[in-house]
Amino acid sequence: MADLINIVVCAEQTEIKVNIKNKIDPEKLEIIGYSEFNNEAKTRILGYSPDVVIFATESENIDEKFFDFIEDMELASNGCSPVIMTDEVTVDLVNAAARYGVRQVMSLDILTEELTKNLEGVINSERKLSKKINVERKTRSHVYSFFSGKGGVGKTTISTNLAVNLASRGKKTLLVDLDLQFGDSDMALDLNPTETIVDVVRDTLGISIDNLTNCTVTHASGLSVLASPSSPELAEYVQSGHVKAIIDVARNYYEYIILDCGCNLTDPVITALESSDTIFMVNDVNILSLKRAKLCQNVLYQINQSDKVKLIINKNTKKNNVKISDYENILNMDAYAIFSSDLKTINDSLNSGQPAVSYKPRAAFSKELNAFTEKVILEREGKEGLAKAKGKEKKKGLFAK
Repeated sequence: MADLINIVVCAEQTEIKVNIKNKIDPEKLEIIGYSEFNNEAKTRILGYSPDVVIFATESENIDEKFFDFIEDMELASNGCSPVIMTDEVTVDLVNAAARYGVRQVMSLDILTEELTKNLEGVINSERKLSKKINVERKTRSHVYSFFSGKGGVGKTTISTNLAVNLASRGKKTLLVDLDLQFGDSDMALDLNPTETIVDVVRDTLGISIDNLTNCTVTHASGLSVLASPSSPELAEYVQSGHVKAIIDVARNYYEYIILDCGCNLTDPVITALESSDTIFMVNDVNILSLKRAKLCQNVLYQINQSDKVKLIINKNTKKNNVKISDYENILNMDAYAIFSSDLKTINDSLNSGQPAVSYKPRAAFSKELNAFTEKVILEREGKEGLAKAKGKEKKKGLFAK
């Protein structure tokens, strides 16, 4: 199947966003994010690295300020095409839009077939132009949240090992510990950060990529880690707006952003889930975990995030009374990844301060984690991206224990 055209919709009104979403052909188009007409829009939109940005509003709102807003985005220099959708399309509007670099003006009443055809035409023209002027598009970042309604299920173990595995394969990766009171991703990786997420949000100059990178600590794999607050009472300094800003800024710089979320559905955690492209819901295999998983699924459905959820089963054994099929039937979703119970490997790796994938690369957990990592890369980058990642992994693997 051909690559989907990635779209960001910039609109204020919910009904306009829904209208456009309903016209999307999922076989050819994909909405990867939404934005509004505000000061943070440029950072947010460019963070997604879309193919097309649809600026949608009623015709009465289209004036010089509207066009200045689009022009200030500098989308063309990022290999991205601006498109306008509005309720009334006129010749004057089309001519004015062209002067500001807008590739197409379409009616909000357009049919799905015509919308798809028009956007395909825009993309083909943009790609030809990009070749002529040598514009290089950035890789679109992807944000993965690891979440569970129950502690002790292995959420941090899996998220830290995935992050290290991605970084060791040459992927520019950021791990953000959003268990704001009791996060220990840094300890799991034997890191001693001098700054944490609190230092990022309290910087008087605001949240920027320089501020963010200055407050991260680098693991031997090349992974950047933004640690949780050094003490539980400092968690209150980190608000949902800070979390959103950190993710938006990081999207411009990192290919993979891994969020290790706390178990409670606080405002910062909800914002992290809403800002994620994929939510990995991690569970071990027992009746309490299954109950919590169903409750979490219901909450995620209520906040319109259920379509992002992928199920991870951890600590699986043949002796479990609760089966993987119980999870799949009750939650109505297949398990995306399954990790067997390998407590010795996990405990030994934690006590050594090394991730399991590098401490014992031939252990069952490490093999399953490698398969999980490759599945993530394949879904996001395709076979070519996976082949490149495997090539870098082979060089590292010469020194495996």
